[in-house]
Amino acid sequence: MLLLLKRKYTTSTLIMTATALKQVNKKLKNLPDALVEEVEKYIDFLAFKYKQESEQVPQWHKDIVLRRINDPQEPVDAFDMLEDLDSE
Repeated sequence: MLLLLKRKYTTSTLIMTATALKQVNKKLKNLPDALVEEVEKYIDFLAFKYKQESEQVPQWHKDIVLRRINDPQEPVDAFDMLEDLDSE
């Protein structure tokens, strides 16, 4: 079970004290195997979410978003756009 936490993560993506690691490991040992798999998937999700949140958004992307926020025209309906494409 301890390998579960160390297998996919390096110290740069998941910093855990020895005490916290022992507590989590103890809880994992008491779970049925089916739930351990769910926990592993959840850890993968949290690592992905953390990575997404910590990445820098490029300036060009911020500019586009700000331009769209400040644009006085009505928002574009994506479903209407798809219908227009289908009719062409």
